[in-house]
Amino acid sequence: MASADTETMPTRLQEIYQAVRCLAPIRSNLDALQPIWEAHVSRAKEQIQGIHVEAAGEVMVLGDLSPGCRMCKEGTWDCIFTTMQCNLDCAFCYSPHAIPKDYAGSVFGTTPQEIAENYARTHITGISFSGGEPFLEAERLFDWSAWFKSRYPDKYYWIYTNGLLADEENLRRLGDLGIDEIRFNLAATGYDHPTVMQHLAAAAGIFPHVTVEIPAIPEHASKLLSCLADWCALGVEFLNLHELMYEPGTNSASMPGARQTILTADGHRSEINPQSRALTLAVMQRVQDKGLSLAVNDCSLQSKIRQLRGRRQSLAPLVKAPHEKLVGGEAYESYCAYRGDRVRFFHPDALHETCQQHPDHRFVRLVRTAPLSLQDNGRWIAFEFLQP
Repeated sequence: MASADTETMPTRLQEIYQAVRCLAPIRSNLDALQPIWEAHVSRAKEQIQGIHVEAAGEVMVLGDLSPGCRMCKEGTWDCIFTTMQCNLDCAFCYSPHAIPKDYAGSVFGTTPQEIAENYARTHITGISFSGGEPFLEAERLFDWSAWFKSRYPDKYYWIYTNGLLADEENLRRLGDLGIDEIRFNLAATGYDHPTVMQHLAAAAGIFPHVTVEIPAIPEHASKLLSCLADWCALGVEFLNLHELMYEPGTNSASMPGARQTILTADGHRSEINPQSRALTLAVMQRVQDKGLSLAVNDCSLQSKIRQLRGRRQSLAPLVKAPHEKLVGGEAYESYCAYRGDRVRFFHPDALHETCQQHPDHRFVRLVRTAPLSLQDNGRWIAFEFLQP
């Protein structure tokens, strides 16, 4: 269709058309990176005996996943931030600078009541509490944990912390509430900080599961590998290793290290460290060689993409319009019929019928990314005119 025709479209369609045009020069490179990821999966299978791989490498773990990680990968988990304040300033931190420090809430709302109302329309099975450092607002952490636990006693609960403020008294209060798991980011304090190690040991006697969750930082390989046995001796059961990412608008954006650009379909640009996955395999190899009782989860970019796909699907009952259809787990497809100023959006399954009923209308296929929160509208990524 000529540009003159687009100028005569209804205003709403012109807005969508322009949004897609602005995004058009940006092309996702995820497909181009697929051979690199497949090579990594093949190498892992050859190198690590007993490694478990699902979904073409989106799930890759030595041992078992923690129940919380399984819920995360299935898209049935919600992370509630009780504060964005932190007592540390880690170079690898992914916390967005743009979020106010006094923010509390999740993608489902900003109060426990609002979040719970939206849970009723979704299928959340796991709830975590994070920050910032959640123990900086300890009473809010206890209050919110108790509030949700009393209303959803059968869900799985876990806490994220850097460990400095997670003393035995605080840990016991959470344990008494029935929290199932606590996760320590030991990279935040040098991997073996004496105070944190003391708190870690206490946690192992209080919670059913204790996890270490850290980024796989290649420059820290020697230190990380040397600490694995000590963590196991203190009661750590799971180790989640995140592929190191450099995310715009966070501390990690300026962190030094090797970089590989990532472009997604919605125009988001990020970077990963291409050496990070090799460290994850080295950790798995060390665990295997030493016979350590530690499950190691490769929380790679592929795994994060799976997690985001699950979140989009989880939010669908709250954000999908009646005329939209979820496709590929990541986008909403719809159609529009228009004539003059009259516009009608309709479901893809009604395309044939609508075309027959309105032969004098023009038709457009639309696609937008499925939102990642209630505050997100997604991004328009396709605008296609149907041939008359």
